[in-house]
Amino acid sequence: MNAQWVRFAQEIGIETCLTFDPKLLTPEQRIRGLCGEDKCGNYGHHHMCPPRIGSSEEAKSRIGMYQNGILLQYSKPLDVKNDREGLKQSKLDFHEKVLQLEGLLRSDGIEHPWGMIGGSCELCGVCRVDEPCPYPERTRTSLTALGIDVIALLAKCGLDSEFHPDRITWTGCVLL
Repeated sequence: MNAQWVRFAQEIGIETCLTFDPKLLTPEQRIRGLCGEDKCGNYGHHHMCPPRIGSSEEAKSRIGMYQNGILLQYSKPLDVKNDREGLKQSKLDFHEKVLQLEGLLRSDGIEHPWGMIGGSCELCGVCRVDEPCPYPERTRTSLTALGIDVIALLAKCGLDSEFHPDRITWTGCVLL
C-alpha cells in the first residue's frame, strides 16, 4: 500500500488502515437476511440498503472486479447507548473520511475506487426513497448491507470486534 495513502488516512483520523484481499468480502445471504428483519427500519426505505442495492450475487460479482482493498476503522469516544446525535455525527464523519480517501486515490490515478461505510448512509438524515437520491456521487453502502459478516472480517484481519459502550468504532473499506 502506498505510504502516502496511509499517512493521509491517519491525518484525517482513521486509526486503522490495512491492506486486505477483497476475496475476504464474501456476501452471505445469512447477513442480508438480517436486513430483511428490518430492525434498523431502513429495509426498503433507503437508497443504499436492501433490497434497493441489488442481490448478494450482484455484490459478489462487483467485489470480484477488485484486486486490492484497504480496510478502515474510525473510533470516537462516545456514550454509545445515550448519545444518538454523537453517534449519527460520528457515522457522517466516517462517511466523509471514506470519500476523502477515495478522492486521494482518484487523484493518484486509481480508477473507480469503491468505498463502503459502516452503518447506513445518513447524508440526508431521512432518506426520501420515493425520490431520486440527491447525492448519488457521495452516497455509499455499508459492508453489512452487502451481506458481509464484519465481525468475521475483523477476526480474519486480527482486529477488535468487541462492543465498547464508551467508544464507537465504524468499519469500512475502499476497494481498488
